[in-house]
Amino acid sequence: MILGSTGRNLAAGMSGGIAFVYDLDVAKVNMAMVELLRPDPDDLCFLRETIIKHTELTGSAIGASMLADWPRRCLGFTKVMPTDYKRVLDAARMAEAEGRDIDSAIMEAARG
Repeated sequence: MILGSTGRNLAAGMSGGIAFVYDLDVAKVNMAMVELLRPDPDDLCFLRETIIKHTELTGSAIGASMLADWPRRCLGFTKVMPTDYKRVLDAARMAEAEGRDIDSAIMEAARG
């Protein structure tokens, strides 16, 4: 999670993991391996809980400000998702729903 500014070439070489960036400057994103998404409700819950914990532990003024206006401020997040990682997660979800072997589905998706 990034609550401040980013440097140029954000996500260059990003093949796994997920980043959540507040007030993302899209011009600074290397789009070669990622797609930009709107966070879903589960993501927003994770973000809020993480900011609460961060603010409690550090006294962060930025965190406190975000939490004080969460319904509006949460709309400023962008989910940075590596395309390969998304394909693997989607394959695992689908295999689980269909009762298939998840590991096999992941290996299949990873091969492209």
